[in-house]
Amino acid sequence: MSSNRLMVYFTTACICCFMVGVNIILGIMLYVSPRLAKKLILKLGERATMTQNPSFKFEDWGPTFGTFMFIKTASHHMWLSLGQEAFVGGEAPDTDVVSMEGTKSRISRFVKDNRMLVLNFGSCT
Repeated sequence: MSSNRLMVYFTTACICCFMVGVNIILGIMLYVSPRLAKKLILKLGERATMTQNPSFKFEDWGPTFGTFMFIKTASHHMWLSLGQEAFVGGEAPDTDVVSMEGTKSRISRFVKDNRMLVLNFGSCT
């Protein structure tokens, strides 16, 4: 196992521990000082650009912080993406892709013989 891959696993474990710690602290703060907890959650929302959408109100997403469901969902997505890292000189991960028609597939389905495969991740807006 390469050192890059070990570093990815270590970083993911650290992020998971940080996420659990922050959620425990925010969960406690929601009971002790709801106003301060809301202020901190809004600060976290600014970093993730969640507060920039005027139709996406704090009441829609703020109360989910500090809940077990948030930790469970975030951990699940971190686990799913753990093996999806690309490293220089290594094989590309065989991730799921969705076509413009909405059908799901894997990247390996598009590889043919020794031809190169080019993926374009552009904007659809």
